Amino acid sequence: MDEKSLISVRNRNNGFTGYSIPDKGIWRNFAPGETKKISLEELQQLQYQPGGEYTLNNLLVVQDASALEYLNMQVEPEYNYTENDIRNLLLNGSLDQMKDFLDFAPTGAIEIAKEIAVKEEIPDVRKREAIFEATGFNINNAINVNRAMAAEDEKPAVEEKKERRAEVHAGTAATKQRRASIPVTTAEPKAEAKPATPNYKVVTKN
Repeated sequence: MDEKSLISVRNRNNGFTGYSIPDKGIWRNFAPGETKKISLEELQQLQYQPGGEYTLNNLLVVQDASALEYLNMQVEPEYNYTENDIRNLLLNGSLDQMKDFLDFAPTGAIEIAKEIAVKEEIPDVRKREAIFEATGFNINNAINVNRAMAAEDEKPAVEEKKERRAEVHAGTAATKQRRASIPVTTAEPKAEAKPATPNYKVVTKN
């Protein structure tokens, strides 16, 4: 193959995947599910970088059989599984197919399987147990946590005012309360009464 050939490379990771080749001034970042055209020469150089082989084998998918052969990458069929393939396996595949997947699939594909298993709440308890035995990830617990969080989100933001169902008798000893002081009143004070003007009898002299 020509080293300048462009090869489709897909990010299988459920998060961002990036790598760098400092000698060539290359820094690449793949969004979840993104596919880029990468030269065969760059992929070969990536193999020699720290973590490069792990990235190619577990986080990215080289979508060309000839390129895989050129890079001397020995992969299992599960290497090429898409997200839809994994979903179909979880919902419709046999238990043996599920166990083979867990044994031979790349790390990135298994992470996607765990995410889908929780989101879809796969009904097959045996597959849930197989995932737990292979990865230590408890699907049942994760589903329960998601349900609890969903129920919490459905609660009204403002609680409705509660109303009594029975009449409360204010005159009962249980409801009476004594004041600790005389209540303050804003009523104006009454004006003081003015003393009455005395009546004098006028006597005239003849």
